[in-house]
Amino acid sequence: MSHVHSIHHSYWQQANTPDWVPLEQRYPNLDEDLTVDVAVVGAGITGLSTALELLSRGLRVAVLEASVIGSGTTGGSTGHVDADPEMGPRALLKRLGTDKAQQYISLRQNAINAIESRSRTQAQFKRLPAYYYSEYAEDCDEMRREFEAARRIGLKVDWIDTALPLSHAACGYRMENFGRMHCLGYLKHLAAQVTELGGRIFERTFVKPSFDSSERIIQTDSGSVTFDQLVTAVHFNMTPPLRIDAQIPPHQSYVIAARVSNPPQDALYWDNGSPYYYTRHASDEDPGVLLIGGCDHHTGDGDPLKSMQKLEDYVYKRYKVENIISRWSAELFEPVDGLPIIGRVPGHEHVWIATGLSGVGLTWGTAAGWLIADQIQGRRTPLQDELSPARFGLSGLKNLATEHLAAARSFSERVLPAEEIDPDSLYPGEGRVGKVDGEFVAICRDRDGCEHRSSPICTHMGGVVHWNAAEQTWDCPVHGGRFNACGKRLYGPPSKDLEQKSPSEAAQ
Repeated sequence: MSHVHSIHHSYWQQANTPDWVPLEQRYPNLDEDLTVDVAVVGAGITGLSTALELLSRGLRVAVLEASVIGSGTTGGSTGHVDADPEMGPRALLKRLGTDKAQQYISLRQNAINAIESRSRTQAQFKRLPAYYYSEYAEDCDEMRREFEAARRIGLKVDWIDTALPLSHAACGYRMENFGRMHCLGYLKHLAAQVTELGGRIFERTFVKPSFDSSERIIQTDSGSVTFDQLVTAVHFNMTPPLRIDAQIPPHQSYVIAARVSNPPQDALYWDNGSPYYYTRHASDEDPGVLLIGGCDHHTGDGDPLKSMQKLEDYVYKRYKVENIISRWSAELFEPVDGLPIIGRVPGHEHVWIATGLSGVGLTWGTAAGWLIADQIQGRRTPLQDELSPARFGLSGLKNLATEHLAAARSFSERVLPAEEIDPDSLYPGEGRVGKVDGEFVAICRDRDGCEHRSSPICTHMGGVVHWNAAEQTWDCPVHGGRFNACGKRLYGPPSKDLEQKSPSEAAQ
């Protein structure tokens, strides 16, 4: 089996962890001509959940994955399975009103039920309570208001008057019937269910689907898929006439798997910080290992090493750490109005998308499966208008101005003066963008000490990549494309690797 490049180095990929699931290609490349009812692009939790729903209704489905299952965002998740609104209960009430906020919660609670049912005994799914807390007593009144709003929108909550199960928590409340799971194990199991129902899955099959209604075919160098309906279950969606890609700027989040001697009660935890920190037990088999995440920032608009160090400081301050097992960063896409984008693309009767699922894509990706399947079959679904891609127009421009500052800076770097870089000054693991011998390059020295030079211009839409020292990747802040240290495409909308620059070329 050939080597698999992943965008993350998560705990789930560690060979010494319980129920280790290696990243490897299990399904073939597309090398034939197929005709199906629905083509699904993307084999993360959203694409596989959608395929499973469509197959259960008797439709013929093919799933096309650019890399291998688990190498993307779902595989980098910490596996929190919850229904708490990412924007907060009070903000959700203000955004949707009571009735529709309750529908929002119901969709995600039903998604938890579906994940539990589909997991069976495979993915270490476990029902758990969750705690939302503050470390500061002066926040208690604000936390009380969030608690009251959480109760109004349909969450089963209890205010904690006695000590919370975290020694550093000052006040907060408990939510019932959430859970945790093994992300890669779940994806492997979900893919098996898709094929058991007759679905076809193709890995290492990068496609750029046309949205032209007269061209209902996806073609690659070695095969094709003719379809009636198209579902794009990927993060980047440049769907004309809307620029949906502009509504979901990419963010980075950081995670540490740490073995500690004082683990808290087995539950999910997150605080009221902005960005917030989140914690869970890794598994029942190794109860001393915690997965702790946070320190989110816009892709390309923060320092990955400083963010990871800040997270590590947080962990050591609050727990008795025996050792760090793994560190990684994962990319997520935050919708500018706080709601996921699920539904039919305006002007394209046969194209459906699910994207902008924020940091809670495990539940929203699962719910998207039946929402899209219902809509394809002509059924009205809860929050159909509120989640529809058609909701974006001039109303989204206000938030876009601030959300895309990192992307705007990326484009400006193409014309602003670049610093001169001495290649010999780079230490292992360091990368920078600037001029070497008069040539604009992305240059890095990998952890083995080997130097690599590439064009710094993303092959998708021309943004300038930034070095992610935590993951040793070149990341584009415009649409979240990622490349390894050698410039090879890992993830996102770019279809090509970064252009390679040899030392001799840079001197010309």
